[in-house]
Amino acid sequence: MNPSFDQLWTDYLEGELDGSGLIELQEMLAADTELLKHAANLFEEHRLLGLELQPFDSDAFVQDTIRRIEDDQGTFLRSITEKLRGAEQPSERDSSLVRSTVSSKRWFSSIAIAVLTLLVSLSLQHWFGSSQVIDKTDLMSDNATRSRLANDIATLIFEDGCEWSSETALHEGQRLPPGSLELITGTAVIRFDGGAELVMTGETSLVLSSTGSAKLNHGNVVIRAEDGAEGFELATPRCPLIDLGTEFAVRVGSSGDTEVHVLDGQVEYRNGKSPDILTAGHAVRLSKTSDTAEAVELDSPRFEEVVRRANPRPQPERMQAYEGFHYEPGILPLEETTKGIGWGGPWRLRTQEERKVPDVENSPEFFEIVHGLMNVTWPVPGGRLGMLMLPPSNSFYVRPLAKPVDLGKDGVTFFSLMVRETERRTDRKRPQEHLRLTFRASEDYFSDSVSFGHGPGARPRIQAGNGNQFTSPLVLPTEQTMLWIGKIISRKEGKDEIYFRIYGEQDLLGYAEPSTWHVVTRGVDISSRLDRLLLSSTGVTARIVDELRIGPTWRSVAPMREEH
Repeated sequence: MNPSFDQLWTDYLEGELDGSGLIELQEMLAADTELLKHAANLFEEHRLLGLELQPFDSDAFVQDTIRRIEDDQGTFLRSITEKLRGAEQPSERDSSLVRSTVSSKRWFSSIAIAVLTLLVSLSLQHWFGSSQVIDKTDLMSDNATRSRLANDIATLIFEDGCEWSSETALHEGQRLPPGSLELITGTAVIRFDGGAELVMTGETSLVLSSTGSAKLNHGNVVIRAEDGAEGFELATPRCPLIDLGTEFAVRVGSSGDTEVHVLDGQVEYRNGKSPDILTAGHAVRLSKTSDTAEAVELDSPRFEEVVRRANPRPQPERMQAYEGFHYEPGILPLEETTKGIGWGGPWRLRTQEERKVPDVENSPEFFEIVHGLMNVTWPVPGGRLGMLMLPPSNSFYVRPLAKPVDLGKDGVTFFSLMVRETERRTDRKRPQEHLRLTFRASEDYFSDSVSFGHGPGARPRIQAGNGNQFTSPLVLPTEQTMLWIGKIISRKEGKDEIYFRIYGEQDLLGYAEPSTWHVVTRGVDISSRLDRLLLSSTGVTARIVDELRIGPTWRSVAPMREEH
């Protein structure tokens, strides 16, 4: 993708494009028919993403809107490309609207922008103009959205001491397709894309069926289905159990006899011809020898208690790379930035081959290390033992990774970074402000890469592949320390998945990754071997960064508090 178009298009969609930028974008679209088609595709994707992130209840409405989006795109392309091909000069009537010195291509590009603007305006009115008030948290990508994009239906969010009978080992953060999970020993927590969470312990045989259902052949599970996850169904050898907004435990013995313990809410079960409701504080045994449920003592621990017994602790020892900027305050030459773990060398400036935009290198040839300028509310040494001040100008720094992130293989990689911006410009003429952390490949530096950060609208953004951008509607908080956390799921076969979330100072981090992320990619397929890390800051705002961590699990990078 043309980098200039990339930036202009992003600013246009975010409402940040000024008059000169609009003229430049018009000229680009008028001069290149293929670029115009590409813009239409991006526009369709933008509208579809906006639709997906809305809390609509009617599937029929959603499908009808998707069809209309596709029709809009086709009409847009046909009308504009035909005019671009066939027109020589604007008519007399049109000449009254434009200066005679403007070329026909420039004129028709204005039509293109006008049509595009009209479509955006109509779509925004249609989706956001109703009287319904939509909270920003409702606009964040969720697991149910992801389930439509891949075959996977759940995520293994925690495992402790687990031994599985499957040939392929299972790891925290891994996405799970429908199928059997045979746990021999240990504790594992599964989060279904429908929202329910299930903790399994000891020797347990579980079959993942869908985003809202599973089958327990034997063993012990506790299920928590809250906040929209009601209706989760667990099949057992005796009968299906249907959650009615609750927390319940199930034990299935070798004979198939089933115990149901309702810890909160209600569970529907069928032990005979008619369904029965079991309420909180009660437990029953369902046996093949009787159509009558036998009351038993409620003695199952709650979900949180089962997890607490597993004692989920941080895993800093599993970090693959760490940079804490633990240096004395002052000016530090780049060749002396040798601390940390998991690196193939010190930080350095970009080489000639690594420079495109900007194509000249004016980054400082040193680090400015400062102390005590970042408020840190998480249990990490960041903010006390040194941090990096990025000056109010262009800064581009590269550091090689000792262990690459290989997107051509199946794997999971997390990263975290603490960030504080010294100010937030609010004037309309503010310069382009960016802060990014980008994973790149040394073999082909400008091939597919993965970038996390924000642009001029101060919204979390992922750039993945060759120019694909995914931006959250969330606006980042001002004048406080933020914690960036990203997740990359790479696949040898199939689409990769990339996630990004930014935490504020008041946000607490749990033992497992969140159920919602601020940005989630779609349709990304990358096979690059990413062994370079680029930290880039542009604009006129000074920024402070600290505690850069890369690891294979949430607990290896997230500064979570230990349970005592």
